[in-house]
Amino acid sequence: MNTQVIVNKQVHESRIAILEDGKMVELLVERPDQRRMVGDIYKGKVERVLPGIQSAFINIGIEKRAFLHISDVARYDPFADTETEDEDEGQQRGRSRRRSSYKNDNIKEWLNPGDEILVQITKEPMGAKGPRCTTEISLAGRFLVLMPGQKHVGVSRKIKSQRDRFRIRKIIRDMQPEGAGLIGRSVAEGQDKETLERDLEYLVKDWEKIKQKTEAFEAPALIYRDTGMAAAMVRDLFSMDMREFVVDSKTEYDKIKAYAHKVVPNLEERIKLYRGKKPIFDAYDVEPQIENMLKRKIWLKKGAYIVIDNTEALISIDVNSGRNVGKGHSYEDNLLQVNLAAVDEIARQIRLRDLGGIIVIDFIDMEYERNRQILVDTFRKAMAEDRAKHKILDVNDFGLIILTRQRVQQSVIERISDTCPTCGGLGVVFSAVTIIARIERWLMRAASSSTKSFLIVAHPVVAGELFAERAERLKELETAYHVRLECFADPVLVPDDFIILDADTGEEMTDEFTAGSSDMA
Repeated sequence: MNTQVIVNKQVHESRIAILEDGKMVELLVERPDQRRMVGDIYKGKVERVLPGIQSAFINIGIEKRAFLHISDVARYDPFADTETEDEDEGQQRGRSRRRSSYKNDNIKEWLNPGDEILVQITKEPMGAKGPRCTTEISLAGRFLVLMPGQKHVGVSRKIKSQRDRFRIRKIIRDMQPEGAGLIGRSVAEGQDKETLERDLEYLVKDWEKIKQKTEAFEAPALIYRDTGMAAAMVRDLFSMDMREFVVDSKTEYDKIKAYAHKVVPNLEERIKLYRGKKPIFDAYDVEPQIENMLKRKIWLKKGAYIVIDNTEALISIDVNSGRNVGKGHSYEDNLLQVNLAAVDEIARQIRLRDLGGIIVIDFIDMEYERNRQILVDTFRKAMAEDRAKHKILDVNDFGLIILTRQRVQQSVIERISDTCPTCGGLGVVFSAVTIIARIERWLMRAASSSTKSFLIVAHPVVAGELFAERAERLKELETAYHVRLECFADPVLVPDDFIILDADTGEEMTDEFTAGSSDMA
């Protein structure tokens, strides 16, 4: 697979697109007001401890307090010395045996208001919620993860070779620093001892700086900032499979080049500075793909399409045959072909939009169990390249595939968009006829008023409906309620709003004739 990373650096925004065979599969966006926090380490102060939900809120110096659940409270001191113990990566980062009994613990035994603690951000702020954090500190390098205060070593389960797993574990055990655990990351496969030792040296130096700053700074304070978005791509993704890493900013290029020289010197020459005249995202055909990403409906080949809808509880993806007439031997074969055609695009859109939480996919229902199994197997294979943790369930009796996907930050669309001020995120507005019906109900309530001459200010679409057919609707309202009406179109108003004034004085009528929210139905 031909993989490229394209970096666009602007004054107020940085964007990174990951392309596979020319198609964008991931888009990362970072702005000054939306700086990535995951991995950052803070010295925080405990403000509130809530035993009812076994959680605490930590002041880390930002507007929203960080949320700390008891399951993320370390049962060890990261600054203490420990002994060695072997475990796999699946038992690391806060999932070791010492954590098995946290459900029986009381968070008040571990934390009290006013305590100063070291925390690391594990989940970005979302909506009204602050960031989520843990007291189990870990520092990720290119090949290793250093876990201060823990006592075990492990190797990523993504390394399938038992021989290489054993070799890496032995190397890690031999060079394990006192008072810290180590994990060999998946990219450590095939690396020699000298390379791993060099990576560990950088991590140990970072931890020493963190300890010094923790002692020197008063809470709340930022102690350690994880690598920038582009550098993190080099650290986590750069491999022999990546053809090029292209950057359009000389300053950013120099930074990334220097970082790559430190962590992946053998791949440094694949980092290139873009010198073209066209904007880099135009040159690599990324901008049109971003525009398509914002669409609710995505067309597939042969006339089928998928529809993606976001709700508070879950994300739904609907597969429709559309104009597809099929060329299979049977109706069931045609359904299978449409579903399989949707699989790759759904997997791509999930990664591209960074969708998280519960995702429900409504494939076209098929009768035969073997076809359902083919669909699930194909979908799992398509999702195999996804870096986020996810779990896929089998097709249920309703033809639905349900999966959960790790969510550590807002989706890309949430990060680059705001709720529509017209519809409030509903996705629809009331029709002109509905607004006219609301105006009529207003007139019904105003029947007892001494005012009999009104000026209606409405959106041009609503005003146009009132003036249609020689203002027939307006005349009908005048006759029915014995009033004199004038109408004025105001394009500033949203379609759902209208204002009624006393036509003689120009004063806006009071709210006494306006019903509550139930009138919106």
